[in-house]
Amino acid sequence: MNKNNLKKALEELVVEYKKKLSAQAKIDKTHATGRFAKSFESKVTEDGFEITSSVPYAKAVDKGAKPNQTTRIPNLGKILEWAKAKRLRPYRKTSSGGTRFVKVTDKSMFRMALGISKVIKKQGTIKRFGYKGSGIFDTVYKSISKKIGVEIGSAYSKDIQEELRKTINKFNTGK
Repeated sequence: MNKNNLKKALEELVVEYKKKLSAQAKIDKTHATGRFAKSFESKVTEDGFEITSSVPYAKAVDKGAKPNQTTRIPNLGKILEWAKAKRLRPYRKTSSGGTRFVKVTDKSMFRMALGISKVIKKQGTIKRFGYKGSGIFDTVYKSISKKIGVEIGSAYSKDIQEELRKTINKFNTGK
């Protein structure tokens, strides 16, 4: 059976899905460098589509990262890149219990990244989501799931109708 209508509907849906994922990354504030929001890749299959992210930390953003029980610490270079994109500044706790920003140098930024990596190793990532991740893929799917069902159903119906017309025409013409 020819599935041209289904394929066209899937291609349109995957474009919309990717746009919504990028927008949701901005809403969730999980787009510091912009790399995650631009990382979504899609593949239309015979009867569906797949959307993935090309960044290695996508799973940690979506599902959260559990505390790491091994001796391995998170990548300091990536944490530094993230901290600079977020314009984070290193600070020190004062003896009176307050905090004081320190001069931004390579050394102070490295120490800050090291401290952040230790917290990630101990507690996990994305505190505001309860260390469970933003759930971005599920959130976007829920927001357009009805549309996906309607569009796919309609396209598949058109393909079936076209196939039936061809079969009826063959039967009527005797070819």
